[in-house]
Amino acid sequence: SMSELRKIIFAYAGLLALLALTVGSSFVPLHGLNASVNMAVGAAKAVVIVLAFMHMGREEALVRLVAAAVGVWLLILTALTLIS
Repeated sequence: SMSELRKIIFAYAGLLALLALTVGSSFVPLHGLNASVNMAVGAAKAVVIVLAFMHMGREEALVRLVAAAVGVWLLILTALTLIS
């Protein structure tokens, strides 16, 4: 339908904007914050993909809970990797 197409177009535009932000941040000297900025942009891209293309907003509560648990687990693993 037209609303579904509109949602995909907005998601695509958002992903392109986030891509431009990632590329732009590589040219700006943020003195060590580049990795943090790019991780945040990557997380934002993942949220756009999960909501727009995986239709997670329309899933049952248990499916959303499992997806959130997976996200938290990935955050824990990333934090442990960065600490060591």
